Amino acid sequence: MAHIAIFLMPERGHVFPSLGMIAELVRRGHRVTCPVPAPFSAAVAECGATVIPCTTTLPPELPESLYDAARLALAEAESALPQLEPVFQDDPPDIVLWDIAAWAGGVIARRLGVPSLLLESLLTSNSHWSLGAAVVPARTFDREAIRFFTEVQGFVGSSLPEFVAGARRRIALFPREFQPEGDTFDERFAFPGPCLTERRFQGTWEPPGDTPVVLATIDAQTCADAARGMPWHLVTKGKVHKPAPNVEVHDDVPQLAVLEHASVFITRGGLAGVMEALHHGVPMIVVPHQADQRLNGQRVEELGLGVLLDTVTEEGVRSLVSQLTSDSAISARVKDMRRMIHGAGGSAFAADVVEEELAR
Repeated sequence: MAHIAIFLMPERGHVFPSLGMIAELVRRGHRVTCPVPAPFSAAVAECGATVIPCTTTLPPELPESLYDAARLALAEAESALPQLEPVFQDDPPDIVLWDIAAWAGGVIARRLGVPSLLLESLLTSNSHWSLGAAVVPARTFDREAIRFFTEVQGFVGSSLPEFVAGARRRIALFPREFQPEGDTFDERFAFPGPCLTERRFQGTWEPPGDTPVVLATIDAQTCADAARGMPWHLVTKGKVHKPAPNVEVHDDVPQLAVLEHASVFITRGGLAGVMEALHHGVPMIVVPHQADQRLNGQRVEELGLGVLLDTVTEEGVRSLVSQLTSDSAISARVKDMRRMIHGAGGSAFAADVVEEELAR
């Protein structure tokens, strides 16, 4: 079978959405290699792929601005390329899949002369709708911007849009219905939805009885204070001073296991987490930090799948948890989106797209 190399930005929201596809490709007999730093080795290895060890330059949290994040993506790619290019020169893949922010993968595919596919872990773009135009403020081409885009062109060997267009197809890890102007995207764009796995590396979780569960992955103290005395059980991560008996605090949360039982998810609104919630039929309170998260939150609100907030307050959390657990219209729309996600094809469809391109 084929050797498939998969390059992912080493960040949870970029690695985790692809794990199910990786596992499915391995199940079909393909040899999958995936460069990741140590914190993601267990996740990739659990899927049966070969981990290619590498280091990362990324900070613990990405910046609010997509432009600033792009600068970090360039630094990451410049660091990754000399680590990884010799590995794949010695063991060339039959096809390369590269995340929209993992530019070293696209460069290696071009230099080796092998076909490549683009993995979209952010909302995608065409001539009708552009992620960049939606979240990056219009900026004049000052010296800094000119210098940056010149550096990008020098690294990837062309303009960035031309470089991205070199991928044969794009696999968007969310359903078409969540994509703005989704009906304008042609056959070059596949929308299998999130490609999820069990994630045994994160451990298991069971709810404490029949009490409704709320999962919060942001502002742990505020959410914990909001939960005190409420008729629901809060699961959160971080540091909480004197948590109430109905508050469960973790250093890290087995998110899929908790979402399976959750009634509400309080989240920053990264697309991976949004898709995990909708896969399980869970409405959301989205409190974004980054520009793309705000766009996702706006989309959640537009589609009636939850609410978008600027800040978290105790009263706001209490009120909105009550609203989201009792609003039949939101519940119906979340169930509809869950049905769409489950019908999108998931890991099997994503693997089909890869195999179609291998057969060309």
